[in-house]
Amino acid sequence: MQVIRHSMIQCVSLAVALLAMAPALGAQSAATPAPRSAATPAPPTLNWKTYSYPAAGFSISFPAEPARDEKTQGAALGTILFTSYCAHIADADLCAAVIDQGPEATGLTPEALLERMKMGLELVAHTKTLNERKINLDGHQGEEVETVSDKVHVITRVYLVDNTLYQTMVSVPVIEKFPATARFLDSFRLIHRTKN
Repeated sequence: MQVIRHSMIQCVSLAVALLAMAPALGAQSAATPAPRSAATPAPPTLNWKTYSYPAAGFSISFPAEPARDEKTQGAALGTILFTSYCAHIADADLCAAVIDQGPEATGLTPEALLERMKMGLELVAHTKTLNERKINLDGHQGEEVETVSDKVHVITRVYLVDNTLYQTMVSVPVIEKFPATARFLDSFRLIHRTKN
């Protein structure tokens, strides 16, 4: 399972690196709303709870308390702050991440940022994209991408809000399924962001 966690964090880190390096491309386009899936009942041993992170600007439900991790990465115009909240349940890793771009995102279209996120996911060795679709959350553009490698199956959603990328992700061994994937992904909500 350590391989899965490492692959997931590697996906996010590569996406962040690409976001910091590439120039702006494309123009604004309308995204279709992300349909809210019917919540799949989780096994009774899971204790779902909504966790709110006002300083990060979101809330999300986890079946166990998530661990918080924070990293920074230098970029040409400053520092990118990456904060993740992850829980490990059976063979699944559930993560929500906040990637604060600061000046690195100035002038970049949502399409450019989201396209580079997808490129970051595909850079992980032996990974191919199974499905992708445009989504939105409260009027903010996003992308849902499903990828698979020889070891890991990942479904991730990314939303761009001003200069911040929000990412939710479920990662499981390639032969497994997490029955509450939709429940987790659909629970992500934007809330009023407080100043640190």
